Amino acid sequence: MSINKKVTKYLPLMLAALLWAVLAFHETSYLRKIEDLSLFLFDRLFVIETLRVPGGLLGLAGSFLTQFLHLPWLGSLIWVLLLIASAALTSKAFKIPERFRFLSFIPAILLIISNTSLGYGIFIMRVQDHFFSPTLGYLLSLVPVIAVRKELSCNHQASAGFIMPLATVVLWAAIMYPFAGIWALAGTLAAGVCVLTSSQPGRGKRIAVLSASAASFIIIPILYYNLYTSLRLADAWTAGLPEISDDNWMSAVRAPYYLAIVFSIVIPIIVPKLTKKDSDLKDSILWHAIPAAVYVLFVWIFWFNDSNFRTELSMSIAVDNAEWQQTVNLFTDATKKHARSDARAYKSRTAKIDKAGGNDQISDIVERYQNRFFEPTRTMVMYRDLALLKLDKALNLSFTMKDGGRQQKSRTQITMAYQSGKQFYLNYGLENMCYRWCMEDIIEHGWSYGTHKYMTMYAVVTGEKELALKHIGKLSKTLFYRKWAKSQEKLLSDRSLLAQTEPYKGILPMLCFDDHMSNDMAKPELFVMNHFAKAQPDNATAEYDRAALLFAMRSQDISKFWERLYYYINSNKINKLPIPVQEAALLYSSLEKDGMELPYDKSVTDGYNNFNKYVSSHPIRSMEESMYPYSLKFGKTFQYYYYFIRNLKTY
Repeated sequence: MSINKKVTKYLPLMLAALLWAVLAFHETSYLRKIEDLSLFLFDRLFVIETLRVPGGLLGLAGSFLTQFLHLPWLGSLIWVLLLIASAALTSKAFKIPERFRFLSFIPAILLIISNTSLGYGIFIMRVQDHFFSPTLGYLLSLVPVIAVRKELSCNHQASAGFIMPLATVVLWAAIMYPFAGIWALAGTLAAGVCVLTSSQPGRGKRIAVLSASAASFIIIPILYYNLYTSLRLADAWTAGLPEISDDNWMSAVRAPYYLAIVFSIVIPIIVPKLTKKDSDLKDSILWHAIPAAVYVLFVWIFWFNDSNFRTELSMSIAVDNAEWQQTVNLFTDATKKHARSDARAYKSRTAKIDKAGGNDQISDIVERYQNRFFEPTRTMVMYRDLALLKLDKALNLSFTMKDGGRQQKSRTQITMAYQSGKQFYLNYGLENMCYRWCMEDIIEHGWSYGTHKYMTMYAVVTGEKELALKHIGKLSKTLFYRKWAKSQEKLLSDRSLLAQTEPYKGILPMLCFDDHMSNDMAKPELFVMNHFAKAQPDNATAEYDRAALLFAMRSQDISKFWERLYYYINSNKINKLPIPVQEAALLYSSLEKDGMELPYDKSVTDGYNNFNKYVSSHPIRSMEESMYPYSLKFGKTFQYYYYFIRNLKTY
């Protein structure tokens, strides 16, 4: 075999291996979060409930396979193998000539784009089987195409060559629609087009088969609509496609699947027009490499690649596992990773500002460069502060780290409540709010492993044994969460173990107030901040007072700071106030010309004086322009936080 033949033969496998490596090692947190948002139970009622809607079989199979994303290398391998199968079966089903084999990869490319372009959309998907079920649906849609091809090649009698394909397209739609939804209809329509473009039977009979498939496409959903109690007629032709709770996302999320369906209908028309004459092009490296490069480019363009999103997911998983130091490390690693690019952006911006002709031009340059500087999202900052509080390092380190409020790189902003509300409320002792957002999530997006876990932890903390056992029972019927469920059952039977077990040992000291349900307006950060700003609980703990002081400093409310500092000093046995707390006290005393008499470290007073001198010699033309140079000198001080991290938009 020549080198050209070897390259063209193994090029698809090499690209598939590359895709697997990127998913398994670069998108680990993304795959883990998709799995966390999904659910598959080895339970008869779960199976029945899943099958009660059209496309239920695909949903069931997709949920079953999604659980293997718990091991990202394994789940991604299964999916990549399904993509390879889709390309191979596309080539076989539509009899694509070898030299045009690259056309058979178009559906696989669309399926890749559909899964890798979602980004924040994963948090508002309804029933998380979208990663696998469309791929399975496309494979299933090829079955009637292959069947009619075989029937046409095996039956040379005109009557037999007409009746069998006719029966196939009608029966396939009628039998498979409840199990595969739109994919069954797509397969029927594609099979009808294949019969039309074949050389037998007669033209009139071929048109009759196509007409039967088109009629089945229209009539079958209407007939089944009357058998389903939870199906709207408007949704009858999209059953089996992923659903999302935000209409702004719907068309974009479903577009790749519609295109894959259109491809399966159009390709039988195109293939006969392709020359059947053999050509050396089929072994040409360029003939196959150029389409491969175009496919890779398309995938790269649509792949959701946002470092903040990836960091958020990684931190979320670390918080779920109560890996507090890992949570902090992920944040600091993200900051370090962007240090060089920030320096390059500042150097380039400065050079352009020096050449600018006026203030308007300078403002335009500053605005264009703003997104090139690293800034964490509020979710990242909240995860970091939570982890630092659990490590008892928050008052020492929180204000020495990067801060900000970068908006999500998303079509529409996904509220923090959906993304991480359960995590924050559980760990800050707001157990009823944790329960509320679990219920909200169930109503909007269905049950998931994560929701069952947080409902279990809520019930364990509050001592609601019956509720805890209900969710433990569900998780006991899963593949990867049985062991965790068993550990929670032990805690339920012996509550004395809670004080030695993560995350409960950090939650118990927060339960020193009268917890009740409330309305957070879907803004957990503001709700948590306001919670700790309320009147002091009678039995407040040292841990509670540390959190309250942290959020008082975050709020930049001077009166609340002094109030919370008083309680902090009284409840915590400290030899010296943390440096950021001293910096806040010195700054507020200077601003108010009043305050507590506190002993300040010389480094704190020197730093404050240096800040004021620097401000006088380097006047601030705009916050955006001065933020980076000031952060280099004072980014680890509370003064920098107070003056530069302002007007943040929580979500």
